[in-house]
Amino acid sequence: MRDASHIEDAAANCDVVLSVSKPDADLTNIPKIIALGKRIVIGTTGFTAAQSEQLNSIVKSVPTVISTNFSVGANIIFQITHQLSHFNKLYDYSIIEEHHKMKADAPSGTAKTMLQLLNRDSAFPVTITDRTAKPKRMDGEVEMVSLRGGGTPGIHQLILSGEHDMIRIEHIAFSRKAMVAGALLACKWIASQEQPGIYSMKDVLGPTQT
Repeated sequence: MRDASHIEDAAANCDVVLSVSKPDADLTNIPKIIALGKRIVIGTTGFTAAQSEQLNSIVKSVPTVISTNFSVGANIIFQITHQLSHFNKLYDYSIIEEHHKMKADAPSGTAKTMLQLLNRDSAFPVTITDRTAKPKRMDGEVEMVSLRGGGTPGIHQLILSGEHDMIRIEHIAFSRKAMVAGALLACKWIASQEQPGIYSMKDVLGPTQT
């Protein structure tokens, strides 16, 4: 068993390197992997905006998949979120995510991706994570709530609340195997890609997503 200081040795005979780590560790180790010319799949979350920009500038020289959630089901939720992002005049939007009590970042990377998809036209300039100081809901707000407890692998909900009805979309991961299966798909797919650049799970899943 070798630590991260031997990352070059560990990656030397690999076709693809999968990293699900911590932001600081990735920013240290990924350049070493790129120097070896390896393809990369990254599932680390918790990057700041500056760290994400730095990571993107680093990995664009090799074929790379970056995803906040490898689960196929979660990526279906991403597509649904994208499709439902235009009804903000009729519905109030909320994102709820729940994970195990030891998760290091909040909100989850998946929830942040959902927010980005909702906010592509800047429809939600204000994100509310705590109603204590601002109980009444105003136009242009989106709620994002994080719950932590037990060993929950991951639950994500998108809720559209209207005056007369509600839409609730939910993805529940029964175990981390959901993410593992998607990560292996990403590794297999990127192994055959020759064009350097940053890809997503939408690229990996191809015609299964529209």
